[in-house]
Amino acid sequence: MLCAWLLVSTSLLAARPPVAAIASAHPLATQAGMDILSSGGNAFDAAVALSAVLAVVEPYSSGLGGGGFWLLHRARDGHEVMVDGRETAPLAATRDMYLDADGNPVPGLSVDGALAAGIPGVPAALVHISRRYGRLPLQQNLAAAIRLAREGFEVDDLYRRMAQFRLTALQNDMAAADIVLQDDEVPEAGRRIVQAELAATLESIARLGEKGFYQGAVARKLVQGVRAAGGIWSLQDLAQYRVVERQPVRGVYRGMRISSAAPPSSG
Repeated sequence: MLCAWLLVSTSLLAARPPVAAIASAHPLATQAGMDILSSGGNAFDAAVALSAVLAVVEPYSSGLGGGGFWLLHRARDGHEVMVDGRETAPLAATRDMYLDADGNPVPGLSVDGALAAGIPGVPAALVHISRRYGRLPLQQNLAAAIRLAREGFEVDDLYRRMAQFRLTALQNDMAAADIVLQDDEVPEAGRRIVQAELAATLESIARLGEKGFYQGAVARKLVQGVRAAGGIWSLQDLAQYRVVERQPVRGVYRGMRISSAAPPSSG
């Protein structure tokens, strides 16, 4: 699940904080968000930029192949919304698809491999937020992610720990191992991870919006790859994916108004 927080605050004492502050799970994502703000973008543009960068520099997270939730607040009119870009089940999914003939769960079947893959929501959510709430062109909001995918980023200690945690699953997927591992093992710190195909996919989204991922050449390649690996995706699954806008959960605690992510998020 992709997770990113954009905080626009510097002082609890000031009615209007004098500068913006961004907190994210990776310094490259934070920098991408700050660059967007300095280029005239708003907080929503920055959220798109840093979310896209996280999809590149955190291959141990969901990336473009997963989903996420974005809790947004617009200062000028107080509008709040949760953008639900969670994955959906393929149309061919069934209740018992991860059970054996005796009705027992097959270990790992719902976690590893193509049959475990849901229909991604991150690409649609990035386009939705950028176009509905942002100020800058989608191409500009995705530029940092495209550059980092094409030119690469350096492996850090967290990357190495997460690669070790999922090493067996990665070794069982030759395509993944070729990109994110080094000689089929955890890469050394400082090694540059280059993702040329991911850069091309992000460029397709930047050019064509949702159609650049959920239709056309990218969609066909995704479905072919998933089905060849034993999955059940179809072109219809991708074409019918839609982002959902939900009302946040609201409450008051010790005099403070709190807005939080609504179900199906865990909050």
